[in-house]
Amino acid sequence: MSNLQLNTHYYPTAAASHAHAEHSQLVFGLHGSLELEFAGHGAQVDCAAVAIIAPGDNHTFLSRDNGRCLVLDITPQQQLEGLSADMSQQQRLLEHTALRTLSPQQSSLVRSLAGLMETQPGLSMAGASLLLASLLQQPALTGRLPLAALDDYIDLHLAHPIEAGDLACIAHCSASRLRHWFALELGCSPLEYVRRRRLQRARQLLECGHEPVAIIAERCGYASQSAFAQAFKRHWGMSPQGARHQAGRRNAR
Repeated sequence: MSNLQLNTHYYPTAAASHAHAEHSQLVFGLHGSLELEFAGHGAQVDCAAVAIIAPGDNHTFLSRDNGRCLVLDITPQQQLEGLSADMSQQQRLLEHTALRTLSPQQSSLVRSLAGLMETQPGLSMAGASLLLASLLQQPALTGRLPLAALDDYIDLHLAHPIEAGDLACIAHCSASRLRHWFALELGCSPLEYVRRRRLQRARQLLECGHEPVAIIAERCGYASQSAFAQAFKRHWGMSPQGARHQAGRRNAR
């Protein structure tokens, strides 16, 4: 039975020590820093590093600034969907305690998954697959989502409520399997993908047409203009009217 866990964790300012008998632990820095000591060596985990703690290795840890990390608990033999069937590379990674530097792309993936885990904890298995694929420099298997068919369905129903179950029917899979594929391939939930597509279409309509904002909000599935304006600003960093004015100035030039 898997004891895999992926979640965010704040570390204490007082030093503590322990070991994990059965599983490896991967600690990815998010905010602040985490000081570690293992095998007589000191290390510091920040937003550009990951500490890999092997099963049974005692380690001391503390954070002077209440550092926040993304923590993955996983057994070295845990088989994850989307990774190579050859487990030897994964076991070599997870059975040796070490500190590794992350690339900017890996750090960006860690930040994205940390936000996703707070709202979609059920996607921890998919998130673990993405993290290990990145560390092992393996491409996670992709191509399972029929994106063209899903996009066509979303575009035809933008004005109406769309549920994950509707998209699962298009993809011919269960809603839970659909969520797994979305997290693995796109790094988001199905409903987050729908939300992004609504707002992309809304911006196109604002920039290329002259319909009132209230009509565009309705066409893109928002019950009120105020809810639409709030969602639009969160996503694009500007109001709907600001996006329209910006496009008008750009076209005038």
